[in-house]
Amino acid sequence: MKHFEYLEPGTVDEACGLLKQYAGNARVFAGGSSLTILLKQGFLQPDALINIKKIDELRRIEESGDDLVIGALVTHHDIETSSLLAERLPVLCELEHDVANIRVRNMATVGGNIASGEPLTDLPCVFITLDATVRIANTSGGRTLPLEEVFLDYYETQLGEDEVLTHVVIPPLPSHSAIDYVRFSSSSVVDKPCIGVAVRMSVNPDDGACGSVRIGLGCVAPTPMRARNAEAVLEGKPLTDENLQAAARAAAEECDPMDDLRGSERYKREMVAALVRRLAPRVYEKAKGQG
Repeated sequence: MKHFEYLEPGTVDEACGLLKQYAGNARVFAGGSSLTILLKQGFLQPDALINIKKIDELRRIEESGDDLVIGALVTHHDIETSSLLAERLPVLCELEHDVANIRVRNMATVGGNIASGEPLTDLPCVFITLDATVRIANTSGGRTLPLEEVFLDYYETQLGEDEVLTHVVIPPLPSHSAIDYVRFSSSSVVDKPCIGVAVRMSVNPDDGACGSVRIGLGCVAPTPMRARNAEAVLEGKPLTDENLQAAARAAAEECDPMDDLRGSERYKREMVAALVRRLAPRVYEKAKGQG
């Protein structure tokens, strides 16, 4: 690897200042599970690594009013074992059981998972479906973005050269709502997912029609995405076989997968449709039982 400066700021403000000082030639280091591979392969050759591990305020999972706030340094294992998330959003704990292996889950962080722009990942798909936002610190103070808007393209995000993603903020689920997630790996169960589908749905208790619907798709486009056309097929309508089939077809049509070792474009579209058909009725039944 190329020689680089190794810096350990004690605060977020200090980290942003160092990033500005290096003017795009520095990288934030958190868990390092992805970054170290890119460094060793020569894809990244920064002048400095800015290790933010000592910034304790980014390590917490906590409630803020009705919102859940997850710090950028929270690891996948922290999410997997969080009693607060198990109570409020067990889907996050459950999906982590299938993420990589325990060694990776102990090191890799939520912030790094998002900030890397990695398209083959699980958490951002679910976060988008939950209408999550992110807090971003910079030398001018900071800003908040819908998490979906962070991603621009393969491994490309909105984060500026002096910016650090600090927190993910998740609003409470609407009443009579439920969410679930399914991932499919075409090779090994510990491999990166080939496809991820998350569905969040509320149910009108008066007539049983679908209320608000979110369908998140991962690994089948340059970025995690919402299948908005598929959502529109179901919102305000009963979950009939006809509507479910139409929503599944819409999701398959609006994603943008590519041929690779995990499957062909056609295969991935068919799998998206199959997983939407499988997951939506399950979430609907869960939502019917929620107050």
